[in-house]
Amino acid sequence: LISIEMSAPCPLTMDQMSNVAMSVLVNRYYNKGTAFTEKERRDNGILGRLPPRVETLEQQVSRAMDQLDKFEKPIEKYVHLNSIHSGNVTLYYAILQNYPEKMLPIVYTPTVGEACQKFGSIFVRERGLYLSSCYRSEFPACIEDSRYTDVDIIVVTDGSRILGLGDLGANGMGISIGKCSLYVAGAGVHPGRVLPVMLDCGTNNEHLKNDPLYLGQRVSRVPDETFYGLLDEFMEAASKQWPNAVIQFEDFSNNHCFDMLERYQNKYRCFNDDIQGTGAVVSAGFVNAMRLSKNQDHKIVVFGAGSAASGVVNSIADLCTQTFKMERKDVIDRVYLVDSKGLVTKNRGDKLQKHKIPFAREDVPEGESANLRTLEQVVKYVKPTALLGLAGVGPVFTEEIVKFMHSYCDRPIVFPLSNPTSKAECDARDAYRWTNGDAIVASGSPFPEVVVNGKICKPSQGNNMYIFPGIGLGISIAQPKTISNEVLVEASRKLCEMISVSQMESQNILYPPLDEIRYVSKHIAVAIIRHLQKTGEATTKLPDNYPDILKLVDRHMYQPVYPDAASYIAAGRKPRSNSSDQK
Repeated sequence: LISIEMSAPCPLTMDQMSNVAMSVLVNRYYNKGTAFTEKERRDNGILGRLPPRVETLEQQVSRAMDQLDKFEKPIEKYVHLNSIHSGNVTLYYAILQNYPEKMLPIVYTPTVGEACQKFGSIFVRERGLYLSSCYRSEFPACIEDSRYTDVDIIVVTDGSRILGLGDLGANGMGISIGKCSLYVAGAGVHPGRVLPVMLDCGTNNEHLKNDPLYLGQRVSRVPDETFYGLLDEFMEAASKQWPNAVIQFEDFSNNHCFDMLERYQNKYRCFNDDIQGTGAVVSAGFVNAMRLSKNQDHKIVVFGAGSAASGVVNSIADLCTQTFKMERKDVIDRVYLVDSKGLVTKNRGDKLQKHKIPFAREDVPEGESANLRTLEQVVKYVKPTALLGLAGVGPVFTEEIVKFMHSYCDRPIVFPLSNPTSKAECDARDAYRWTNGDAIVASGSPFPEVVVNGKICKPSQGNNMYIFPGIGLGISIAQPKTISNEVLVEASRKLCEMISVSQMESQNILYPPLDEIRYVSKHIAVAIIRHLQKTGEATTKLPDNYPDILKLVDRHMYQPVYPDAASYIAAGRKPRSNSSDQK
């Protein structure tokens, strides 16, 4: 063995540390990398810190895409994109904005699921705010010390129910980070005004507790009384520090998410994306599927009975009531909810969770209810025309089930909505194959197109990104004190009308193309603002007509372009004189 004596690191003076801290090369919001001009390099004292060539942002994006294309696995692309964000936020969002269909599945579903599972091993640099239960009573100080001054959007999770992957503890921060990226890429919220937050209340995942790379607390989840105390402290401190912010709850477990919404919805400017956002986007797709099928008399089997399923059923009822002038009760009566024990009925013999009771069937005889324990049994009993999957347990929409639906329904609606891809109820392409291309399909994760009988069939993606960025943008501008359920219905209605029946028929889609996401978000924001003006909930002075509101929203939307030279001087370094100036 050779003993190597390492010298102590040379300490930096305070002046040296200040210079390092103020360097535009380490500030990810100001860094331009190779796009700094020679004058900017001289002015900021970084002339020798970069290769001599000066590039445009477009050239940097081209290089980054070339690098990303060389990676085979989506998680490798995710890690590389993260490293770009760590050093250059403008370049990161320029990539996302120029290549949304390629990059959004990397930044969010389906890749974000794997990124959360591996969060500790791929962690590079801090991003957002970590509030742990061990800091209880110190949340206000942590928030004040965070140096986030003006925040428009906060996405908070406790990691207790990440997608269909269960309790991932502090690794769930990847979800909050991903959603914040979508707010910027999808709605133009400024990247310096979005804040991902992890509320680390422990984890009951024993694998994570024993993982040497796990970065969260290695303790079991706190009891409910402590949990709500922590959440109360966070909501009060965050709302005080950032009074204009929208707070989005993300991936909280079923035993908390409904109570949280009831607890805070009428007190703070907040919403739950899993319940309300998912409901809004799926209901828009479902109503469009009804328009495409030219049939309003559907029987709907919903596989899954958690927060997403509850939100979807309520949103479908609300939107159908508004769109087709149907009675809300009549819509609910057409829904058959299936959980892990079978068809949800009031005579099943078990105690139903509170959120399931409004959808529990009362018209199924007790003897028959006992025999409806599997999805296949329920489908054969109900004979649905629409099948929605929100359970997150993997492939349960079998060939036999889908073909059975097609035997009595010309255009069956099949929505395998669970994320990530491994948890989808079926491969969306199979739904087309099993129905000779007749099925109307939307999935939670993206699936490639497939050719059936000479017809190109591409599944629509029921991505929450169509809804929550526009909601956040509109709410942050109009500043209502709270976010009512009617706001979500208005967002869903606007999304629904942004695609015509002729477009749906010719392009076989239920939603606008994903590369139009900023256009979609802009118009959803305007629709929300106008709704809030009509109800008197908007608290800011705004134009009162659509074109002028649209212009206002457009001006609010961030574009990934580099700041001008004056911004770097304002960032903390005075330009030094060069030899020609001295002359």
